[in-house]
Amino acid sequence: MFSYRTLLKQAWDIAWKHKYLWFFGLFAALVSGGGSWEYQIFSQNFNQGLINGSYSYLSQILAFGELFKNFFTGLINLFNYNWYTIINALSVLLLSAILLIFFIWLAIISQIALVNGSKKIANSKKKDYSLNLHETITESHGHFWSVLALNFVNKILLFFFFIVASLPLLLMAVDNSTLFSYIYVILFVIFVPFSLSASFIIKYAICYNIIENESFVSAIEKSWSLFKKNWLISVEMAVGLFIINFLTSGLILIIISLFLLPLLLLGLIFKLSWLVVLTMLMAIVTIAIFGSLLTTFQTASWTNLFIRIKDKGFLAKLERLFHRQK
Repeated sequence: MFSYRTLLKQAWDIAWKHKYLWFFGLFAALVSGGGSWEYQIFSQNFNQGLINGSYSYLSQILAFGELFKNFFTGLINLFNYNWYTIINALSVLLLSAILLIFFIWLAIISQIALVNGSKKIANSKKKDYSLNLHETITESHGHFWSVLALNFVNKILLFFFFIVASLPLLLMAVDNSTLFSYIYVILFVIFVPFSLSASFIIKYAICYNIIENESFVSAIEKSWSLFKKNWLISVEMAVGLFIINFLTSGLILIIISLFLLPLLLLGLIFKLSWLVVLTMLMAIVTIAIFGSLLTTFQTASWTNLFIRIKDKGFLAKLERLFHRQK
């Protein structure tokens, strides 16, 4: 019998009882956006309103493009200075590039380790099963390039869908017509299912690649077939995780407001810089730990769902309700 409650409880047990997975969750959040990138886009639209949320996200994209342009302009102008300045600047750029590559590697390896670890723990019959972290990290290297490519495809598809749906917003900057706002809403409604579908397919493709050792192309083909058979289950799972993500995020904000905000205000009122810095560090650590736990839980949830549905056919909750009514 398929049960979301059992599946999510098992995922929570994996995340809570195996706290060493939080290390992987901390860095895996860099590629999964605290569980999933689409959650951030939709929650932003939910909090700020559909058009305002999209304007905010679109402005971030344009700001990044401007930053990218200024970077290359500065890089070209750099060669107008003396060799000492050029060497120092290039050394900083090289070091920054190395750090960026390292964090990308660590983020992908962490994502693979979470999926692989969740699968091993879920399939283990031992209640006190503990992962061999060295073995888990070593196994992760074999899937690095495929998982990196799948994440890249996911980001490109989400970016493409968002840009196409946001074209009316760019036209509104030229001609502030309500017609463009209506067109935007229609396009947004059309492209949301495409964005969600792409995200689900990539999630399953990553699981196929890591758990079933499928190649990049084969993983996408099989994930597409799996998604077609279980699209409603995938949507129900995403809605459930979105609600959990939304509620727990609100809870952590309340906790920070109740315990850390008074300390911050006290430090600001009495000009205690050490207390202000300490409070901010405590807030950052709290958010980092919470994000690590949430990413671990959500990755374990999707991994458990994949394990349950890849070989068996189950009915979604809505399908079961309709069958009962008949």
